[in-house]
Amino acid sequence: MPDSIENLDFKRGEDFASLYANNLQFEASVWDLKMIFGQLDQAKSVVEQHTAMAISWPQAKITAYFVLLNVLIHQSQNGPIQLPSRVIPKRPDPADPELNEGGKKVIEYLAWVHDQFFSDHPYVPPNPTGGTDSSKFTD
Repeated sequence: MPDSIENLDFKRGEDFASLYANNLQFEASVWDLKMIFGQLDQAKSVVEQHTAMAISWPQAKITAYFVLLNVLIHQSQNGPIQLPSRVIPKRPDPADPELNEGGKKVIEYLAWVHDQFFSDHPYVPPNPTGGTDSSKFTD
């Protein structure tokens, strides 16, 4: 078994497909996270779901990290990603009276994360290169 990901070769299988999605839903279990991808058909007012992929929780954590890195790099080079207010998820409410002390701490953190993404002044890292050349991030 390779010691690290750098020692792996990648090969696309014969049934490899590259699809587009503008809608993503999640189904979580104790074992894994299933992501269901779809595309909005505005003429029918329906999301046509076309692909589901389940990944283990360790892989979900690594995926979340790399998605976040890519969003931050994109924003550092291109500015904040603009979202219509109607698609922004509701901010978790730490003042919910039904929360116990542990739940309140988790929700406070989730509210902070929400603010980093969706507040009027979301966190956008500075562009370290002063330009838009992403190759300057690597050696």
